[in-house]
Amino acid sequence: MADLRPPCVTRSLVFIQWLMGLGAHLFIVLPCLRRVHNLDRLQAGRRWLIVCNHVSLIDTILLGAICWRAGCYPILVLGDRKVWHASWLKKMLSAPIGFLLERGKLNPNRITELEAFGRAGSERTLIVFPEGTRGDGVHVGPCQPGLHYIAQAAQMPIVPLFIENMQLVSTKHGRYHAFRGLRKVEVHVGEAIAPEKYLSLSRDEFSEFMRQSIAGAQTPMPAAVGLSPVLPRA
Repeated sequence: MADLRPPCVTRSLVFIQWLMGLGAHLFIVLPCLRRVHNLDRLQAGRRWLIVCNHVSLIDTILLGAICWRAGCYPILVLGDRKVWHASWLKKMLSAPIGFLLERGKLNPNRITELEAFGRAGSERTLIVFPEGTRGDGVHVGPCQPGLHYIAQAAQMPIVPLFIENMQLVSTKHGRYHAFRGLRKVEVHVGEAIAPEKYLSLSRDEFSEFMRQSIAGAQTPMPAAVGLSPVLPRA
């Protein structure tokens, strides 16, 4: 069972995430990311429930850097314990940001765990990859029903994101391709969805609504905001 008490938000935790965001910006964002569309939708100092398509483990690092740049941290990412404890490096990286579940097992406490994650949004920006597995980077698969319980507990604005071209950099079973993916990735930030627009939806309606919202976030917009090395607000 996951620890239902995420690490307390302390100055040291915020500082650790600040350092991680800076590192992610230097080593992932600068070489891989071409642009972020509508970054201004992630207003600094606000807390969001971010839902995003999933292609690679690098997605988590990339979104961490984007939240760092936008000033929307600390973050808490819902993840698979088996995946993030597969090596000492992954375990170290996930410790300050991860809320890890034992996926693939029957667990009568699963809804309680998901609701605990949702309530953590009172102090953090939450990040969820609701497809439940890594996809092809082109299509958005069905959203798992667990997202419904998270959203009902969090009752916070949801921001759908779509990561484009991450499959050129890394996939679930493929290798890391630094040169093939050089400056190819784009992130599309959709419009925030207020709680009153989704709280009354049934679980199935909400899952399909979220799938469409993530897919729709990549609709071309007239302007784009590129990430720069300028430091975010403290």
